[in-house]
Amino acid sequence: MSLQQTFIANLRYFRKKRGLTQKDLSVYLNKGYNYINCIEGGNSFPPPDVIDQMAKILEIDPAQLFLKDGSPENLRHNGSQQFSQEITDHIMSRLKEVIAQEVRQSLNP
Repeated sequence: MSLQQTFIANLRYFRKKRGLTQKDLSVYLNKGYNYINCIEGGNSFPPPDVIDQMAKILEIDPAQLFLKDGSPENLRHNGSQQFSQEITDHIMSRLKEVIAQEVRQSLNP
């Protein structure tokens, strides 16, 4: 997950947690009504001063918008990647064991 995707997921999460629509947050930031829609859609990225304003409105530290584990969506995404890798490793290990066992059995009838 890219930094922008992480930011977007966290922004969406904290915005909804505060009960704000995209339009509400845009208005609080004194921006156009679809400003947040463009950010959450990945079409633009806010400058640092706007990120600070967003964090203040959302009552969070600005750094929370960039944390990989900052929102449940990011946790699911990052956790599912780790889980997928662990399952793949386990299956490959078992597969190697089964193949080795089959080869041994076929060589020693």
